[in-house]
Amino acid sequence: MRRTRVSHLVVVIVTAGAATACGDNEDGGPGGLPDGPGRYDSPSDFDRREAGCVPGALAGVEPDGIFHFQATYSDGYTGSGSSRLDEVGRWEYAGALAGGDASRAWLDDHSLFLYRDLGDDRSRSLLLCNQANGELLGAYAYCTPDECFLAQATARRVERLDEPDAGGLTLLAEHLGAGWADAPTVNVRVTDDLAYLARYGDGLRIVDVSDPLAPVDVGHGPCEYAADGEIYNDVKLVEAAGRRYAIMGSNLVGAVVWDVSAPWAPTIVAHFGTPGFMANPNVHTLFIDGGKAYLANTRVGLEIWDIADPREPRLRSTFFPREIPDSAFLHDLYVEGERAYLNFWNGGMVIADVSDPAAPRAVGTFVGYGDDTSSHSSWVTSVGARRIAAHGDEEWGSHLRLVDVTEGSGSFLRQVGAWQTRPEVSAHNVMSAGAEVFVAYYQDGVRVIDITDPAAPRQTAWFNTWPGYDRRYGTSFFEGAIGIDVDPGRGRIYVADSHRGLLILQR
Repeated sequence: MRRTRVSHLVVVIVTAGAATACGDNEDGGPGGLPDGPGRYDSPSDFDRREAGCVPGALAGVEPDGIFHFQATYSDGYTGSGSSRLDEVGRWEYAGALAGGDASRAWLDDHSLFLYRDLGDDRSRSLLLCNQANGELLGAYAYCTPDECFLAQATARRVERLDEPDAGGLTLLAEHLGAGWADAPTVNVRVTDDLAYLARYGDGLRIVDVSDPLAPVDVGHGPCEYAADGEIYNDVKLVEAAGRRYAIMGSNLVGAVVWDVSAPWAPTIVAHFGTPGFMANPNVHTLFIDGGKAYLANTRVGLEIWDIADPREPRLRSTFFPREIPDSAFLHDLYVEGERAYLNFWNGGMVIADVSDPAAPRAVGTFVGYGDDTSSHSSWVTSVGARRIAAHGDEEWGSHLRLVDVTEGSGSFLRQVGAWQTRPEVSAHNVMSAGAEVFVAYYQDGVRVIDITDPAAPRQTAWFNTWPGYDRRYGTSFFEGAIGIDVDPGRGRIYVADSHRGLLILQR
């Protein structure tokens, strides 16, 4: 799920930002951490006046915490990240920064500092050195072999929401198989009491949930190229000629078709491949509708494949709208009949006419909303006479946005309502059924939102999935409740949680 975003973020930072060749102050300075050999590897390497530092501003800040942050570059581009600081001894600290363990960490009255050596003369650094309005302020640096790119940083401590564990939802089971590899669980689809899970480098896991109180492992389909960094970020199911197939979104080989008709012995029967000359196709997500597979390829855009026989997929077309910037990439999508709702990140949500799968065309775009467009995922439902897209951002300041997609209406492609838990935690995947929206909301768990009145969405149920600080939360901004599948008939919700595995909830 997340590697695509990180590689895109790095490209943008390297090509657009405030560059500097500095960042190694051999004289040391305030902050108490001796200067190291690298760039921006101690608090003293930053221009503290430029970073807005105030001496003594961090007096009283407690260690042992998770801090989400937003980095804002001089060109207006923003990115979100996570950091964690742990006190491991007297004046000794460890931590994590933007997806991995920190190489250096420090806290005193003047600075909260984390440095991560990425290898190959690349690094990330976070300096927080001021406070205002409940936020920590400072600077962020990303360094390449050639130069460093600086951003302003705004951070907030992230803790479990102050609320009961659940409201209107009951946990039936939590399942993280004893033999499962150490990998995040990122999506789930359930049919005929079998749950199919995408688990990053661990591949496909199949779990019997016929007894929702006691899930049982059934089968495993490992990634073919796990040693080369292959991950499965998505899973969708299709039935054809009496057989069942799980189609997995792979970051290295496109879409992978597994025959799961015998769930205890899944078998790869096809690969979708990549249109044109692109190497290492990244199919981040996919959607199945009307005998076709719609792939969100982060390098190509939309791919439409005929899967009348999933063992022999046939490419019909690719589509990258001319109306959106080249820097945009297709992250997720929802398809129903003749319309595809395409989440092109900074390019917004593009509605495409796919009535002719060989020649998709853009109908309209929802873009330019909020402080920073990050169109991540969507699901479309009917509320009265209106068609409403439940649209999720994925960044600092994320909202569930309700967008009128009733074609021909005066409010077509206008936001009519919005809802969020808190700015420093992002929404992730969404589904909807009737006038209810189900949101996998990362660190804030599962949220059920009533949109009977789209202008006034209200939470009606929730389950807080926060696993506890000792479960190594804080490595990533993008962790917690990630994927979701809903069985409205039985009032059951299946959750793919990065740390806890498969959760089964009952209304």
